[in-house]
Amino acid sequence: MKTYISLFVLAAALAYLLTPLVIRFAVAQNLLDQPDNTRRHHPRPVPRLGGIAIYIAFVLTLASLFLVHNMLSLSFQMRLLEVGKLLLPCTIILLLGIYDDIRGANAPIKFGVQIAASLLLYALGFRITEIWQPFGGIISLGMLDLPVTILWLVGISNAFNLIDGLDGLSAGAALFALLTVSIAALIYGHPMIVILAISLAGATLGFLRYNFAPARIFMGDSGSLFLGFTLAALAIEGSQKSAAAVAVAIPIVSFGLPIVDTSWAIIRRLLNRRPIFDGDLEHIHHMMLKRGFSTRQAIMLLYGVSAGFGLISLLFLNPQGKVMGLALFAIGLCVFFGIQHLGYHEVHELRYAFGQAMRRRRVLARNIHLRRTAHELSQVKDLDGLVAALRRLLASNDFDRAQLRLAHTRWQTTSSSATTDSFVQLEDDAMWLWHNPETPMDDLSNMWMLQIPLSNAVNQRVGDITFYRHLEREPLQLDTYHFCTLLQEELSQTLLTLRENGSLPEPTQHTQAKATGN
Repeated sequence: MKTYISLFVLAAALAYLLTPLVIRFAVAQNLLDQPDNTRRHHPRPVPRLGGIAIYIAFVLTLASLFLVHNMLSLSFQMRLLEVGKLLLPCTIILLLGIYDDIRGANAPIKFGVQIAASLLLYALGFRITEIWQPFGGIISLGMLDLPVTILWLVGISNAFNLIDGLDGLSAGAALFALLTVSIAALIYGHPMIVILAISLAGATLGFLRYNFAPARIFMGDSGSLFLGFTLAALAIEGSQKSAAAVAVAIPIVSFGLPIVDTSWAIIRRLLNRRPIFDGDLEHIHHMMLKRGFSTRQAIMLLYGVSAGFGLISLLFLNPQGKVMGLALFAIGLCVFFGIQHLGYHEVHELRYAFGQAMRRRRVLARNIHLRRTAHELSQVKDLDGLVAALRRLLASNDFDRAQLRLAHTRWQTTSSSATTDSFVQLEDDAMWLWHNPETPMDDLSNMWMLQIPLSNAVNQRVGDITFYRHLEREPLQLDTYHFCTLLQEELSQTLLTLRENGSLPEPTQHTQAKATGN
């Protein structure tokens, strides 16, 4: 334990001393991140390349084990080849980040190198072969282990890169994740993972002194990609040495903040039909700033979230399938409600869509009733039969009022046995009015209107039918397009048939407007 603490302190001290040197180098070479009015809001140019300080402090700390003679250092020296296999792809990612910070790299280059480094790590024996099921059991990946390993490495690397939008946020999230991985590996007796994770955690903490708001240096892609890739690689190494639950649950939950932010960013962009690699100002930390949080307040709150994810993941050290599954479900609910309170428009639309899906059964029942009504309309012989069929339709569809207007028609029906409708003759047109007895007869200005024109095959007007509903009522559970299309076809055909058989006679020239009933 003393050796682990010494490694952590040494790495933090080295990073603390090396970071000012990197700052001076970046300033001398004009490797500065310039402020602008889009995604960079720092008031002055800030050096980047902070990942170099983290990496050098990390490697020097590991090298110091050759100066110590104890069981831990001897074990590390004996497994140096295994450590080198893990660190080689991580170093490639660091070099990619340095190139991007200095020259700039487009998306194909960045993803190409990340995939190449992931393939190298896979070839060297680091791979995900099983996936844990939240409610117990494991799934063997078989031939899918390669794509899943690549997806994990590339995904986590870019997840830490994407949350690097506030001073110290990505470094802080990585620090909490590294400490969590260190504790889990320590409890399960994996000293090599502890050495690597605790040394990198110390280097991150020493650098964080200069990266915390207001930042004197940024990690850049060299830091965020390196930290993300190395964390993902350590998680894979742990998955090959631990129970399946620890192998998957602890890394996923402890990396919770970057995973949630990246996953939600992908969902948002898909919902908006935007390229998923396009940057925007709607990440979780951006939305917190829009909600009125200061930069420091947002960072501290997100640090708390990262620490919470880490603590929860440690509860999985004693895995019990059903308990862990329920815990992950609870985490998912907390994440959903947390995102909801940030004011994303997409959340409101998803909730509405979910509600629509839950109410789909009611819509299905109404569609079936609509088809029955359409069948009844095809069989009516006179206006009385037509009105009876429409009454049954309206009684099951939550409309408040309805109006059927027939062009160039005289009602043969002059009275109604129902108390909910009435008949009106308006010179050339006849009108049937209906209202829902359970709702008040308010002014039409408080209602929305759905009007369906009724016409024959050559667009000769037969009439129209109009439905009304109060604005303040809950959303209408109705497939509107299906309703309008089917009703328009059947009702128009029915009216044409009635006109052909003389049930819709034209009014006399001197017919005057009259009304009976309500």
